[in-house]
Amino acid sequence: MTRLVFSALLLGCAAARAQAGDLVMLAPVDQAMPIVRFQDGRLAGGIVKDVGDAIAQRLGRRAVYLNAEVPEVKPMLSSGRADAMCYVLPSWIDGDYYWSSPLIPDAEMVVARTGSAPVHSLRDLRDRPVSTVAGYRYQRVEQVLGVHFIRTDAESIEKALQQLTDGQVQYSIVAENLLAYMQRNHPDLKVRPDLVFSAFKAQCAMSRKSQVPFTEFNRAIDAMLSDGTVDQILARYR
Repeated sequence: MTRLVFSALLLGCAAARAQAGDLVMLAPVDQAMPIVRFQDGRLAGGIVKDVGDAIAQRLGRRAVYLNAEVPEVKPMLSSGRADAMCYVLPSWIDGDYYWSSPLIPDAEMVVARTGSAPVHSLRDLRDRPVSTVAGYRYQRVEQVLGVHFIRTDAESIEKALQQLTDGQVQYSIVAENLLAYMQRNHPDLKVRPDLVFSAFKAQCAMSRKSQVPFTEFNRAIDAMLSDGTVDQILARYR
């Protein structure tokens, strides 16, 4: 059985447990802490779960999470099988969605293996293998390097960093929050933050076929931003 088929079966089982009135959210399996934490194949923690739970509570709904690999995001959101996905940007995924207010600050950065040549600008990565996540778009890097952006794709950000720490490549592109979290929990990690090249505030993408009114969904997020709920969630992982 292929991984995608197996994943689809898991999603089908999860969808069967969702009930009318639930808020069905996608959990990106290619991410890692502090964004997501999985246990026994289910989303068990992380910023995505905490944010989703808080939104659902404000809406008077139950949050249900479906695991999703990168190729599964568009069909699930476009069809309405899932209502929304948080920690995403319009340039990261295909499809036509409603977009929430920006709420999760982060940044893209180049991380180097200890002992490698320093990276002062993205042009320093020209023709050098860079550990990346399959299916991800690195728009700024592609704009600067074009065909000289040499990707070495991994299934997830954790495996991309493993390529780096194992010495398969000398450079990787990761999110600043993820690297800071890993360095706190693994102080012996042999990597070096070299270059922050794109700061952003991630959003939630909502299906246009969702039965949850987008105005209510985004109003809940705006309230969480105003009353400090989002800041409190983010503070748990700093």
